[in-house]
Amino acid sequence: MSRTVIYLISVILVIPVLHADVVIAEPYADEPEGAPPCLRLCAGTTGRRSPWEWYSSEGIKQYISLAKCQFKSGITPIITISLAGEGSHWLAQGGSSVYHPNSKGFTVYVRLAPDWGDIHALKWGKQWRIDWQAIGYTC
Repeated sequence: MSRTVIYLISVILVIPVLHADVVIAEPYADEPEGAPPCLRLCAGTTGRRSPWEWYSSEGIKQYISLAKCQFKSGITPIITISLAGEGSHWLAQGGSSVYHPNSKGFTVYVRLAPDWGDIHALKWGKQWRIDWQAIGYTC
């Protein structure tokens, strides 16, 4: 592929990003009112082979790093998460709850009542993962 074609593809892909409009309408009380260029929308997934950790016989947990987002230290981003997978995740509790959020990451705890199945088998067999997005300040 020629350099010209690569350049044109890069420009086509980057221009829409430069015109993105991200605004935090209701920031946390302790956060500065930063200009939109200081805001970053960062999203990701833990993937289908998520590194779940044992939390209890009915629960699992996972720490999700936001390091690649490069949010400003000391200012907690707004984080939204969803437990996703190939099945049975609708039976679980906690898949949309964020714990201990900060600019570096957060933790999620997921529980499944024993009557609904074995959470430790389902997390792998049904490929449970966390899809997430965070909006935070970079300056």
